[in-house]
Formats: sequence, structure tokens, C-alpha cells
Amino acid sequence: MLREERLRYIMDSLARQQRVSSKALADALGVSDDTIRRDLQELADQGRLDKVHGGAVPKPVTPMGFEERLDYAKPQKVALARKVISLLEPDQLIVMDDGTTNLAIAQELPPDFSATVYTNSLPVAMALVTHPKVELVMLGGRVRKTERAVLDQEAWRSLGAIRADVCILGVCSVHPQVGLTTHVREEIFLKQRMVEVSDRIIVPATEEKLDTAHHYVIGGPKSFHALVVDDSVALSHRKPYQDLGIEVL
Repeated sequence: MLREERLRYIMDSLARQQRVSSKALADALGVSDDTIRRDLQELADQGRLDKVHGGAVPKPVTPMGFEERLDYAKPQKVALARKVISLLEPDQLIVMDDGTTNLAIAQELPPDFSATVYTNSLPVAMALVTHPKVELVMLGGRVRKTERAVLDQEAWRSLGAIRADVCILGVCSVHPQVGLTTHVREEIFLKQRMVEVSDRIIVPATEEKLDTAHHYVIGGPKSFHALVVDDSVALSHRKPYQDLGIEVL
């Protein structure tokens, strides 16, 4: 098979399966593992896919700005928010990350909900400031205006003295082999810290984030406990996460 045909086969397989294995490709095409690795590297260099351990995943969609994301998949985010809220218990200490899905969660919280909430998100803080039973702690530091969030070391240090019951973590991509990733390098250390100080990690994710991976890794496939997805996500897409012991809701 010619090189161009191999590359076309790889991209067609990736479009169908949303992930490809180097070994499976080598067996299907009757070529060596080294040949497939070179093919995947060439496609990655062209920006057509992302290489991961043992294979490749689709290139993530170019991230939208905060204002664009506010209206994107809004009904799905509200549905995710309501499911996440059903998992919370009164008087917990909650770490709530930035992002438009987490903003939907803050906006959907019942007015009488009682909790202590630490957040680095300005919009989340503004949504919670009118809740009389929420003790709100805003993580301090320099604001990254494009994300409407604080992401620097001061916020990281502020989390050192707490042990949270729950972390509601916003991510750009979720993958059963790679784990949780983001396209913003400055985010990874604060998000990793939020995971470290929390007993339970809940990740709400709209469908386009599943089975994709960005360059900056927050945590591996077993770094979170619950994945909240839309009802439209096929069982075949849920199963790889369930096989890891992750609760998929």
C-alpha cells in the first residue's frame, strides 16, 4: 500500500473510531510498527491528529473564547449542571473551577443551598455572591481576562491549607487513555492542585470534549471519579471510562 493510501486509511479510521491503535493499524495495513509511528508523526506534524501513547486521537476543535462559549450548547450545560448539583450534599467544602459549564452549575444552584465554595472564576463568584448560605472564597491573584479566571501561583498557594469534599473540574478534553487535558498551559498547575486537595473529582463534559486530547495534561485516566455527560452520548463512548472504574452519569 502506498504511503498516501496508508495516511488516508489512518484518517478514515480515526474519523470512525475517534481513536486508533498503532498495533491495530500495523496489523490491518501489513506494515511495521516503525512505519505506522512515522505515519502518525507525519500526520501530527501536519496538525491532522494528536499522537498519544500507543496510537492517536483526533485533533481537538479550536477553542472558542469565553463569550462564544457562553451560548454554546447551553441546554446541555444546564442539564449537566442539574445532574452535578444532585451529587452534592449540604455543607460540603467544594472547589469549583472556571469555565462556562461550571458557571451554569453556579447559576442553577438552589437559593438555599448551603456550602463553602472556593473558586478561581469571577463569573462563578458573581453567580454565588447572592446565595446567603454559601460561604464564598475567591482565590486571589492575577486575572487571566480571556478566561475570566485567576490562574497564578497565589491561587495555587491558597489551596494548600484546605481539604475539599468535592472538586468540580472544568476541562477542555477527556480521553480514556490520556486523561484530562487543556489547551491553556497556565491552567494545568492550578487544576492539578485542585485535584490534589479534593476527595472526589467530578468532571462535567459536553459531548465534543469526549475522546479528545490537548497538549497539557491535568491528570491521567484515573485522576477523577465521576464523569457527567449528556444523555445523547452513546453507550460505546461511555464504556471505556466505566471500564476504568469511573462513574459515568
